[in-house]
Amino acid sequence: MGYLRIIRFLPLFKIIVPILISIADVQIKKRLSLMYSITKGYIKSQEDAKLLIKQISIHESIYQKLYEILETNKQDAVKELGLIEHEGRDVVIALKTKQAIRNVIAKALKNLTFLCSRGIIDKHESTEINKVLLKKLKALNNFPKAIPPPTPDKYLHNIIWLEGKDVLIDFFKERAKLACFDYGDIICKGGEMPQGIYLIISGMAILYSLSPTFGIESSQRPDRKSRDMFTEFCTTGDIIGELNCLLKREIEYTVICETSLQACFISLEDLYEGFDAFWPSLEYKIWLKLALSTAYQYFESSLIDEDLSFQKCVMFNQAYVETLSSYNEMTIDNMTMKFVIIVYGSVIDTKTEEPYFAPCIIPTTCEQVQGTSDLSKLLIIQASELTQRNSNTNVMGKG
Repeated sequence: MGYLRIIRFLPLFKIIVPILISIADVQIKKRLSLMYSITKGYIKSQEDAKLLIKQISIHESIYQKLYEILETNKQDAVKELGLIEHEGRDVVIALKTKQAIRNVIAKALKNLTFLCSRGIIDKHESTEINKVLLKKLKALNNFPKAIPPPTPDKYLHNIIWLEGKDVLIDFFKERAKLACFDYGDIICKGGEMPQGIYLIISGMAILYSLSPTFGIESSQRPDRKSRDMFTEFCTTGDIIGELNCLLKREIEYTVICETSLQACFISLEDLYEGFDAFWPSLEYKIWLKLALSTAYQYFESSLIDEDLSFQKCVMFNQAYVETLSSYNEMTIDNMTMKFVIIVYGSVIDTKTEEPYFAPCIIPTTCEQVQGTSDLSKLLIIQASELTQRNSNTNVMGKG
């Protein structure tokens, strides 16, 4: 009889169990969201610590030891971040979207303060706009904890050098293929020729490589240091193989899946068909993206005051890429060029014959460079109009 009484509660269990599952799901998403935010903050703290140590360290050996510790900590955190992204893609997408909205509102508030201080917007209008923006910021507290991930074909919009242009996206959407890998599968292997580029849709992979050559043989470098081995974690949104496809040269790294992985694959043939169809802008934009990435990776502290987003560089030409082949020359105008960074290959100062190897910021004393590699790429960061005016004023004053 007791068992029969329990059966009466079965309809109640059918109601309670889904509610309990829903509560547990909400708590798990909150936990994942908190873990992701903390891990992101931890990675940023390690990067900031590396910059500070470089500025205050006197002994090279101590700096190197601390740098290695911080880099190891960062890589461990990046691995955890990749696993969180793999397990809770919907949570991570919601967090990234929320952060992007917060950044836009924060920039709008900053611009509003500037416009008000210059008298372009009066105080009443400024107050009303400020209220609207703060209301939007407050509304982010009710932002969804999870957003379903887009379908594989939508991920092409995340390739920055396609710029969200429908004509480019449609071109590659017709040719792209979905590639699936299991744990331990090799995506690409060092020494092989590139087959194409992989845009990771879900999952995580580990990239094993010696320090990059930047198109320079070790015998050409004056220090001739042995190349160190390093690992890098590739997660959702990362692209594998861009540089090797541009150069059509052997791959210098091996990429192995750390989890099951899905990627959007664009073959080398289809990529070069795109280059022909959209010549020369598409190939140039990939080089610009890689040049900006290299510049920030190696010279972040020098570029901290520069706003060099890819979109701004394309639209306003704040930074652009120049190509030099062997024996070709380029004049450096220090009034219009704030930074000249060699991001691939090597050059020499035509006056002093001082060699510069990528990655390297060309000193302002250099007035002309000549390419010494088969292919050299230089990122030119333009001086602002205000800086140019000040330079012209100084020159006139001296005259």
